[in-house]
Amino acid sequence: MQYDVVIAGAGLHGGLIALALLDAEPTLRLALVERADRPAGNHTWCFHRADAPPDIGAWFARLPLIGWPGYRVAFPGFGRTLDLPYCCLTSEALAAALKDAFAAHATARLITGCAVTTLDADGVTLADGSQLRAPLVIDARAMAGRAEGGGYQKFLGLEVELDADSGLDRPVLMDACVAQGQQFRFMYVLPLAPRRLLIEDTAFARTPELDPAQRRAAIHAYAAASGWRISAVLREESGLLPMPWRGMPPAPRMPLTVGYAGGWFHPATGYSAPSALRLAALLARHRRDPLPALRTEWRRHRRRFRLGLVLNWLAFCCFRPDLMWQPFARFYHLPLPVIARFCSLQSTALDVARLLVGRPPRGFGSAWRAGQHTSEVG
Repeated sequence: MQYDVVIAGAGLHGGLIALALLDAEPTLRLALVERADRPAGNHTWCFHRADAPPDIGAWFARLPLIGWPGYRVAFPGFGRTLDLPYCCLTSEALAAALKDAFAAHATARLITGCAVTTLDADGVTLADGSQLRAPLVIDARAMAGRAEGGGYQKFLGLEVELDADSGLDRPVLMDACVAQGQQFRFMYVLPLAPRRLLIEDTAFARTPELDPAQRRAAIHAYAAASGWRISAVLREESGLLPMPWRGMPPAPRMPLTVGYAGGWFHPATGYSAPSALRLAALLARHRRDPLPALRTEWRRHRRRFRLGLVLNWLAFCCFRPDLMWQPFARFYHLPLPVIARFCSLQSTALDVARLLVGRPPRGFGSAWRAGQHTSEVG
């Protein structure tokens, strides 16, 4: 079958690009293919409200986002409330938005429960043998495999119902006042409703292994220590995100590769939503000839990506795991605009100087003394 655009993978990147393209061209012949039985998987994506480009389009305003006026962070001896608007998009919400959009566009087709077996610049072949052809093919499938030259952000989260209001009016992005050990750990809490929380036990580590039973127990213990009584566990999600300190994003070429596999993510936070939003807006404007605009964006992205590689190397290779919270505490002392630009991969030269110049945080060099140092970066 012939289409204008074929997208493989209906996760965050593939889903947002599809919504943006259909909004820009209502008669576009677009096929979105997802291996699973439903789009969007089982995830929770968060980002700063300012990460969305000003010209992103009306489709973004229709997304059923959960929003807060800011968030909190906590470290031993230091805490801060940051008034940076923060948003959350759940898999359920993205799946609903996709189903509504495809139902409203007769020329668009959402194909679920069917894997892509081959993909090239001319189209895709599905597991059932059918072929979908298009001048623009986008590979938005999840990245598989281990990171080479980097660490990991790994997490397990429980969405829970409480027997009383949590008392939280905004998320806790990083509570590092939990016991540390052979990996840097913190709790991440989203108040999805007065009595509903997503609590994630997160670790930055050199190895990808995760003990689910241990993480579940830690979440229940954290909830109890916070005064929250869990009446039900509604959902569980887990993830493994790359935190590289070497390797640069590849140059865009046909077929387009987006998401983590294409290097369109923040190396120091693991977030991919800012890049996904920018790419969706860009492709909606330049669908017929996307490579020149994408390469311009890639050059900007590449320059800022290198800063993340350096910061990952400093955190993973210069601090013992139990002291890795120190550079993050230093970061959250910075002015709000510097933090916001960094999180959206928009740091200026002055921001870079503020991040890297000055007295090092306590614990700098402790990994060298412990024999954990590596010189690989870039």
